[in-house]
Amino acid sequence: MKKGLLVAMMLACIATSAQKIKIKKDKISIDETEVAILDKEKLVYKILSLDNRPIFSIERKATALLDGSLVYWSLLTDLNTNKTNEIVDYGQDQGLSFQNAIVASVCNDKYRFISAAGIDEKAVTAFINGTPTDIEKVFAEANLKTKNELKADNDLMVKAKVSVKNSDIFQMQDVEGKQTNVVIGSVNKKNVVFIAGFPPSLVYEVKSLYSELDNNSRKQNRSREIGSWYATKTGYKNPNTDKNVKNEIITSDNKYFRLRGSVSGLEKISSAGLENGDIETYGGESTLSNRIVAKLLSNGYKFEAMK
Repeated sequence: MKKGLLVAMMLACIATSAQKIKIKKDKISIDETEVAILDKEKLVYKILSLDNRPIFSIERKATALLDGSLVYWSLLTDLNTNKTNEIVDYGQDQGLSFQNAIVASVCNDKYRFISAAGIDEKAVTAFINGTPTDIEKVFAEANLKTKNELKADNDLMVKAKVSVKNSDIFQMQDVEGKQTNVVIGSVNKKNVVFIAGFPPSLVYEVKSLYSELDNNSRKQNRSREIGSWYATKTGYKNPNTDKNVKNEIITSDNKYFRLRGSVSGLEKISSAGLENGDIETYGGESTLSNRIVAKLLSNGYKFEAMK
């Protein structure tokens, strides 16, 4: 596959035509037509023809990337030759149905191995026994792209002489001939409940802080919300991806930017394409406030008190 296409797998949402998937008593139906049998064996799902011939199997996996996304992909095995190949999951969201998600991964516009017409055995065989997909290369390209973007964000922030310390955003400015750190904004960390009964979500709120004269020439301190980063935002979806909000900045003018918040103890991030220390530098909690401000600056957002 070409490099651009491989990176797009990670970062773009590819539209798929609507195909109704239904599984009842291990029978797979596409658009109300029975086309195959789904046979589970531990974590592997075998796809059988309606006359019980083994065709191929699907083992679904998930890998976390530096940008905060979770990429689903599958190992396909030809049950006649035992050869394998990997695919990135382009399937439409199937809600909480894991079995439907398994079928959707091979029933979409990119990989239409199963459709209302049945199992495309020829296409399955050609793909699995064809050119191998280098899934680690896919992850490496996506991680390196994220790292380079974050580094460019930080370089721009340094050039603008902006820094973050605790909850304050500073810019080094010339004040009466002396270089002085001037507060231009704030980053406030808080926990917010978006839906009653659900646990709170971690939020970092970014505001511009400035002063101006009122109609009576009196100095007034003002604040303006620029945007917030959300670990999650329960009940909300990103309208661009139709996926639940997670590890994203949402600006006051409703722009969305993906940004990893931290590395949890249970999460294993792919280190493909990265150097030692990169995950903490570009994805750790200790650098989150800095990365949020840098991402906003690099996308054209300004603070009134900046010079």
